[in-house]
Amino acid sequence: MDAPTSFFFGLEKKNGQRRVIHSLLSGTGQEITEPSQIRRRAVSFFSTLYTSEYEEGETLSEGFCNGLPQVSEEANSQLEGPLTIQELQTALQGMQGRRAPGIDGLSVEFYRAYWDVLSNDLLDVFNESLASGSMPVSCRRAVIKLLPKKGNLQDIKNWRPVSLLCVDYKLLSKALATRLGRAVEQVIHRGQTYCVPGRSMVENVHLIRDVLEVSSSLDINTGLISLYQEKAFDRVEHSFLWKVMEKFGFSAGFIAKIKVLYNNIESVLKFNGGLCAPFRVCRGVRQGCALSGRLYALSLEPLLNKIRSKLQGLFLPGFNGNMVLSVYADDVVVFVRDQTDIDVLVDIVREFSSASAARVNWKKSEALAVGEWSGGLPVLPQNMVWRKDGFKYLGVFLGKGIVVLKNWEDVTEKIEGKLSKWKWLLPQMSFKEF
Repeated sequence: MDAPTSFFFGLEKKNGQRRVIHSLLSGTGQEITEPSQIRRRAVSFFSTLYTSEYEEGETLSEGFCNGLPQVSEEANSQLEGPLTIQELQTALQGMQGRRAPGIDGLSVEFYRAYWDVLSNDLLDVFNESLASGSMPVSCRRAVIKLLPKKGNLQDIKNWRPVSLLCVDYKLLSKALATRLGRAVEQVIHRGQTYCVPGRSMVENVHLIRDVLEVSSSLDINTGLISLYQEKAFDRVEHSFLWKVMEKFGFSAGFIAKIKVLYNNIESVLKFNGGLCAPFRVCRGVRQGCALSGRLYALSLEPLLNKIRSKLQGLFLPGFNGNMVLSVYADDVVVFVRDQTDIDVLVDIVREFSSASAARVNWKKSEALAVGEWSGGLPVLPQNMVWRKDGFKYLGVFLGKGIVVLKNWEDVTEKIEGKLSKWKWLLPQMSFKEF
């Protein structure tokens, strides 16, 4: 065996062994080492994570929906109608290859190679499924693979679940996501830049940086609160999402299509080399699904809508109107000017949590104060503490002094880390003369 092949094979084998779970902590903190009990503990944890907590009697109060923009008739007409071959082909061309397949083992490369043979039958299956309200198992079932995070790996919370969906489902969802993209531009506020065509997180970073610079230079009291949302994408309740889409004026026909993609969906946990029994997934947007980002943005918009309408926010020279929010996906930064803004924010979050089952963890949220605040800093919820130096937002350290320099520290560490790998990797490799 050639030296490089042997080396990389051994490296992959070592990585695979690292993903084997030999023990876990039970819900009460006791160590579990028996394989079947470990498996049950893992399945129980993730099945509970995707179990709905939504009470059907809950209503989305008008306060969250007043002033919500409506999808135009033209956009709704584009969302309707059966799928076409061209839509599926465009979706396939836009998919990344060399990715792990779903439970059927069929890759993007397979569909590209046999597209002429499969395309018409696939189109018929999709349109029939959307019309009948039932998807094939390959579209309903995902495989959850666990990857280790930092921390104690005996704690199941320190294993990151990665869902592997089948390519046929990804094709369908990507085609529908393209249709939805034209509509979300109309209804998602400019302050939310996630998964909306023509918008970028760079806008958020520049906005926060400009706010900090102007507030600091003019000594304007400014507060920024970064909300930490618990399992944000996993806690989206399906029934709540359908109600929100209705409030935005999406047609019943298109909502029905999206419901089909979430009807009787399930996951199987890939655990220590084997597959566990499937369990139902009753909440959360699907990881790896092209629709998920836009559906999540829609589900969050009622909260953002009410925050914008009720908080004073900031009035800074050179900015148009008051600024209340900067949002990218679940990274929500709220601009506050006084204690009243904070009290109103806490009440709105509490009310939204009750209506949607979403959760904000105040203890993990962050707050940054700029300016003198001669009258004293406002009181934050649940013993949060104001920071004065800066904070990390969308991967960028924002603030002043040492905090900003951390941006270069991360870059330097990454470069040094990559170079250090090659220092010991190159001697292991053999090079042939050509």
